[in-house]
Amino acid sequence: MAMVDFGESKVTVRRTELLEALRGNRTKHAADYAESLVGFKAAFIEEAEKLLAAAKAGKTDKQVIGLAEPKDYTKDYDRVIRMMEMCTADEVTVTEQQFSQFVLDEWQWQAQFNATKMRYSNAR
Repeated sequence: MAMVDFGESKVTVRRTELLEALRGNRTKHAADYAESLVGFKAAFIEEAEKLLAAAKAGKTDKQVIGLAEPKDYTKDYDRVIRMMEMCTADEVTVTEQQFSQFVLDEWQWQAQFNATKMRYSNAR
């Protein structure tokens, strides 16, 4: 029986279920990143073409493309997945923050990643 100690915001979970959640979240993140990158490249090319056209017309007041490039965080997932693959215990104890990240897919970088993803989701 799993022990729950919400006084310290920790919970013991089955390692296999944690791995399943992590792998699913990683797969989703990788797909979202790939889609965002396609949209970013399209937006970047569009902006670069505008700058080139303006430069050819003698307008050089804007010289920078200020687009935020999507960031790939799959290594965050890979690190925890590898830890869980190497873990010999059937159950592991995780903190509330770890549970939020590993199971609920709520990482500290998630809001920024989602904003960038939304920016480029319709850019293609």
